[in-house]
Amino acid sequence: MATNVEGATSPAVGDRVRLGALRGSGLLRHDTFHHLDRLTQLASSLTGAPVSLISMVDEDRQYFTSEHGLHDPWASARETPLSHSVCQNVVTSEKPVVIDDLGADPAFVDHPARLDIGVEAYCGVPIRDPDGRILGSFCVIDDERHAWDTRTVHILEQLAALVTDAVATSKGYTTMVHDLQRRLIPPSLPQHPHGRLQGKYRPVLDTHDVGGDFYDAFLRPTGEMDVVVGDVVGHGVTSTHAAAQLRAAARAVFAGQAATPADTINRIATACADLPGCDGAALLAMRISADGRTVRWARAGAMPPVVTGPNPRVLRQGASPPLGVGPCVYDPACEVRLEDGEGLLLFTDGLVERRDEDLDEGFARLMTCCREGSAMAPDCDVYALAQKVCPHATQTDDLALVHWAPKD
Repeated sequence: MATNVEGATSPAVGDRVRLGALRGSGLLRHDTFHHLDRLTQLASSLTGAPVSLISMVDEDRQYFTSEHGLHDPWASARETPLSHSVCQNVVTSEKPVVIDDLGADPAFVDHPARLDIGVEAYCGVPIRDPDGRILGSFCVIDDERHAWDTRTVHILEQLAALVTDAVATSKGYTTMVHDLQRRLIPPSLPQHPHGRLQGKYRPVLDTHDVGGDFYDAFLRPTGEMDVVVGDVVGHGVTSTHAAAQLRAAARAVFAGQAATPADTINRIATACADLPGCDGAALLAMRISADGRTVRWARAGAMPPVVTGPNPRVLRQGASPPLGVGPCVYDPACEVRLEDGEGLLLFTDGLVERRDEDLDEGFARLMTCCREGSAMAPDCDVYALAQKVCPHATQTDDLALVHWAPKD
């Protein structure tokens, strides 16, 4: 069989709508769809091809959501540069691409997939999302010439349809979980008469699960403001539901009387003691004075607050264990008077933690960013700060951050 892979340009590999659909599908993460390994194994078994791939094509690489039979280093890396992708031709042509012998095809005789990976024969069909956008290819490859037949194309099309079904199921689950998450984040924060409070929640890209990070604030009749930032262990419905319970409890405690931020945390912990998913949660409670200058806080398993401005610093005092492990202990040292040009940043661990580095490196990066122009109090932009400290490409966990800056 032969195919024409030239001249087709729609949808282009770099089309932003297609790429958005790809990133929203979850297929750029193997742990989201590990069960698809059964399909690639089945593809090899039914077609006799030594290698089968579920290959997602983005603007600069192809990523293997599932692979069977691929050799290292490509199997371990789970991706190749776009230059090594035959699957991109499936995306641009919007139809099956069938090549019995790459060495006999002038368009592929010097292709890096042939020279570096050893692909001598290729058969791939489009994988689409539930809305029909092409995300990548379900393909089989061989390291020697292989005369593919129409049966092979039909098998791959049926298996590709199962991938589409998996994305549709996941998308429904994702919609439900993200709806829960949206309810954790207040649509707006109350305005303190003597300062500016900002909040930001950012989930990890390319995932169908969200975490239990949240924040909230409550302006008291006295002019003081209470703020809470929380992070529940894990991801998914259970964690999101636990975070919702903690936020609701925080609101109830804020509306009552709590002498100190530590009392706030302990009362939240008591209210949620028997609720699934709340044990091990991290909480930081902060109370801002009526004049906006004095801030007191308590933290249970949470990241320490950071003073922003020209001389940023980490306030490490007052560490108590997470919820369910022990009480939050009042520490009179957990108080700071903010000077002109200073602010206070509360955040969950997703802002500074990376799997490939020590936590101190994350805090050092945060200190550097806090000294830079738009990230300095009182004009700090939490959106810009989050991107500087933790670009989307390096983010491995959900993050929430709240920044307070009194008026000069």
